[in-house]
Amino acid sequence: MKKLMILFPAALAVTLLAGCAQDKGDGFTHVKFWHTMGQANQEMLDRMIASFEEANPDIKIEAYSQGGYDDIAKKLGDAIPAGTTPTMSFCYPDNVASYIKSGAVENMASYVTNAEYGIDTSDYVKEYWDEGTNYEEEGLYSVPYAKSTEVIFYNATVFKEKGYKVPTTWDEMWALCAQIQKDYSNVKYPLGYDSDSNLFITMCEQQGIAYTTKEGADQASHFTFNNDQAKAMVTTLKEKYDAKLLITKGSLPNNTYTSTMFTNGELMMSIGSTGGTTYNKSLNFDIGVAPIPGSTNRHVISQGPSICFFKRAKAAEKVAAWKFYQHITNAENSAKFAMATGYEPVRNSSYNTPEFKGYMDEGTKTEEGYVCSANGGNLLAVAANCTKESYAGQYFSSDVFNGSDVARDAVGGIVANVLLGTKDIDTAFKDALTSCLFTA
Repeated sequence: MKKLMILFPAALAVTLLAGCAQDKGDGFTHVKFWHTMGQANQEMLDRMIASFEEANPDIKIEAYSQGGYDDIAKKLGDAIPAGTTPTMSFCYPDNVASYIKSGAVENMASYVTNAEYGIDTSDYVKEYWDEGTNYEEEGLYSVPYAKSTEVIFYNATVFKEKGYKVPTTWDEMWALCAQIQKDYSNVKYPLGYDSDSNLFITMCEQQGIAYTTKEGADQASHFTFNNDQAKAMVTTLKEKYDAKLLITKGSLPNNTYTSTMFTNGELMMSIGSTGGTTYNKSLNFDIGVAPIPGSTNRHVISQGPSICFFKRAKAAEKVAAWKFYQHITNAENSAKFAMATGYEPVRNSSYNTPEFKGYMDEGTKTEEGYVCSANGGNLLAVAANCTKESYAGQYFSSDVFNGSDVARDAVGGIVANVLLGTKDIDTAFKDALTSCLFTA
C-alpha cells in the first residue's frame, strides 16, 4: 500500500506531462490526443496517424492511451486545473458538461463553418452529431467518434426449437419470459439487462417519463426523475425481478455482466451494448440479435466515445487536431473502426464503402432473423445489420448538464437497490436525488 501511495503521484505527473502542449521548436505542429483504445485498436489508430501525417507533413500526432473511460475522465479532471490538458481527447458528454463549466473546452461551431477547413456535417448520422450541441451552453462542444446502442442477444437455437418469437413490446417480453421459466427449470432468469442506468433511462424515454432536463434556473431543477411515474415503472421492474423474470448487472453479486450468464446458458436473453457484442458470442448455441422492445418508435439509447478539444492549445494545434478528427472519421476510417469493434460508423457514407458492404454481407438477415451460427459467422456484422435496419431515426441521448453524470449513476442505483430490496421505492428515489444535489 505504501508503495502505491508513493508511486501514484509520479505516475500522474508523467500522464499530465504527456498531455502538455509544448512548443518543441522542431517546426512541427504537435497534437496531443488522449484516447481509451487498447493495443489492437491502437495499431489501427497508428495506421490512421501515419496516413494523416503523410498527407500533412507539418503535423505530428502524439496519441496516448489513458485506460478506460472513467480513467480518462479522472485524468482530464486533474489536467484542467493543472493546465496540462491535451489538444483533443475521447470523452463522454456527461463529463464534457463539467469541462465546459471549467471553461476548458473549445466551442467548435466556428470550425465547422470555416471556409478553409470547415466540414459538411450532413454526412454524419444526425442524432450522433446533434449530441454535441445538447449542452446548457449554446455551441458545439463535442463531436462523435464511434457510437453504440443496445440490442437483445438471444439463444437462437432454443428459440428455433421451441418456436419462440422475439418480443417487440415489453408486454410480449414479460409473457415470453414467463413461458421460458415454465419450459426451462435450469434457466435462472430468462432476461438479463447489462446496465441498470440504461434500463431506467430507456424506460423513461420510451414511456415519456421525466428523467433529467438541461432547462431550469437552478441546479435542483435539472433532476426530474423523482416522480410518481418513474416510481411506478421501477415498481414494475421489481415485480418482474421477484418473479425471476429479470436480472440486472447491478442486482448480481460483484456486478457480474449478464452477458456472462447468457453465454453460460443461465439466461435466454441479454440486453446489452453493441460495443460489447463479442462478449455475447458462444460456441454452444447460435446467437440471435434483435431490437430492444418498445413502441413503434423504440427510443434506443445512443452511447460511445465522442471527442472534445481544449482551449489552452495553441490556435494552430486546434486546427491541426480538427483536421485529424476529420481524417479519423472519414468514410473509410469510420468504417474500419466499426468493423473492428462493433461500434456504429458515425458517417452515413461509411455504409457505402466496398469494405463495409462486404462486412455487412457476413451478417445479413436469415429466415430466423439476424442470427450468427455457433460454428462460425461474424456476430459483429449480424449486430450491425440489425441496428442499421431497425433503429434509423430512433436514437436518443439525454440532456447534458453539469451533474448529468451523477444522475445517470444515481438512477442505476435506484434500480439495483429496489430490486435487491435494500431500499424501498421512496427511500431509493429520495437518496438518489439527495446524492445528485450534494455531488453536482
